Amino acid sequence: MIPGVTVDSELTDELLATIPADIVEAMSPQMCEVLSIQAARAEECRAIGEVAAQAAQLADSNSVTSRGALAKRAEYRAERCVWNEGGPIMARTDDRHIRAAGVDVPIRIHRPTAEAVLPGIVFLHGGGYSVGDLDTHDRIMRVLAEAAGCAVIGVDYSLSPEGTYPQALHECAAIVDHLARYGHGYGIDGARLAVAGDSAGAGLTMGAALLLRDEPHIVAAAPESFAALRALISIYGGHGLVDSASRRLFGGDWDGMGANDLNNLMGEYFAEPDDAESPYVAHLTADLSGLPPVFVVAAGLDPLRDDSRALARTLERAGNDVEFEEYPHVLHSFLHFGRILDDTNTVLHNAAAFASKLLDQRGQG
Repeated sequence: MIPGVTVDSELTDELLATIPADIVEAMSPQMCEVLSIQAARAEECRAIGEVAAQAAQLADSNSVTSRGALAKRAEYRAERCVWNEGGPIMARTDDRHIRAAGVDVPIRIHRPTAEAVLPGIVFLHGGGYSVGDLDTHDRIMRVLAEAAGCAVIGVDYSLSPEGTYPQALHECAAIVDHLARYGHGYGIDGARLAVAGDSAGAGLTMGAALLLRDEPHIVAAAPESFAALRALISIYGGHGLVDSASRRLFGGDWDGMGANDLNNLMGEYFAEPDDAESPYVAHLTADLSGLPPVFVVAAGLDPLRDDSRALARTLERAGNDVEFEEYPHVLHSFLHFGRILDDTNTVLHNAAAFASKLLDQRGQG
């Protein structure tokens, strides 16, 4: 268990009772332990969210962000806070901004060593396009940085519903382009970049790569920026399936991944229903040929599991180098729980090794 968190067996039992028995049986003991901690902290995190939303509205009565969105984001930050404690210590961390798609986007650069110039992994966080920031995924980025020996650049892209599609996608693609062209100003080798993301960030990872390949002019990117991409990492993302076995079998209130949850998130993200059919969103319909090697990860008890399976197969059919891993006994979002889950640390180190091997090829690009 985690120091300072007292698990309540009654709360745990109440939570597990809402999950189908076959899913509970399939979960690893460590995944069940994570849920016990989540259950113990749920009410505290909800209260923090409400207080934070009230304070934010009092501080800025003209904000266009709804109280519900403010509360949801603050609750998510509070819930993730305990999971971000500890982990690798960086040689240096810098918070900066890059102008992209008409806005100043906050970024965070984690450097695991004092080496003057490092290859870079651009990390795009998950959170259903509506929550998450540089803090909620900070430990994930630090583990990646240390394990890969690369700088990791987190991107705090615009969230929905304020910033609807394609705003976040354009910001992420433009930042990759900026680093490819001007990376040395940040101590990053702009010719050796990877892009990685979890959940919504995995969707943005694939979309940004395709946009830079096919229509770089949309974000005023240099055509050669796509060639700087040596690797892509997609961890339990959605890639265009609207129905699948895993979407029928998994997801619910217990993980925020029920059918209504997913529909509401995507409804807020897309300004127009037709946006969901864009090849930068529905990646399984896109021309996937000619991409850099891709590391694809699925969570076995995740409604998006089949999206990842289909992405890996479709990438292979298109002639790409693909490594696919599935972790059968965990839920969506398991990447956060490295303080408890061995699977979390395994996948992060495997993803780091995949990127490091490709980014170490100095003679290319």
